[in-house]
Amino acid sequence: MLELTVEHDGDLLRLVSPGVGLFTGALPIGSVVGAGSCVGHLVTLGRPVALFLPAGAAGVVRTQPHERVRAPVGFGDLLYELEPLGSAAALTRAAEQPEEGAGLFLPAPQTGRFYHRPSPNDPPLVEAGQTIAAGTPIGLIEVMKTFTHVTYQPRENLPPQARVVRMIAGDGADVREGEALLEIADPSRS
Repeated sequence: MLELTVEHDGDLLRLVSPGVGLFTGALPIGSVVGAGSCVGHLVTLGRPVALFLPAGAAGVVRTQPHERVRAPVGFGDLLYELEPLGSAAALTRAAEQPEEGAGLFLPAPQTGRFYHRPSPNDPPLVEAGQTIAAGTPIGLIEVMKTFTHVTYQPRENLPPQARVVRMIAGDGADVREGEALLEIADPSRS
């Protein structure tokens, strides 16, 4: 576990890498984070280490995540810029985020590393706003160098067809069985 280094740039907080490696599990723009939040992983010599916000750091992520699932970073490279929680722009970004509990969540079928795309150069298999149905591929889970397709399977409270609200698990993020991968719109609330 490592704490990110915080630099102040006017009202913005700049979170920079505490070491050299591959940055993965970046949070999407608009995510609200606070002290102690896990904001990704730094993989150095094949070993992932969780990155956390230090005490006193909080805000709304205003930077787009890296295009690469595992982006190479050096010591002191910018990982995130945060807007203070009290700023008007931060409140607007936070308000744009879907309300927790406003939708339904597709759980991970197993523990592993979740990828949004079949390869680093391909587009994501699903994106916010897209309608999915039974059998639609939504990502891949890697377990011990073996990749398994994750498909949308309506069951329990999940409808046969749904609209994706947002991806919850980051591209390249480690997930546990049962954790939410994505949120879909609840048709009963429409």
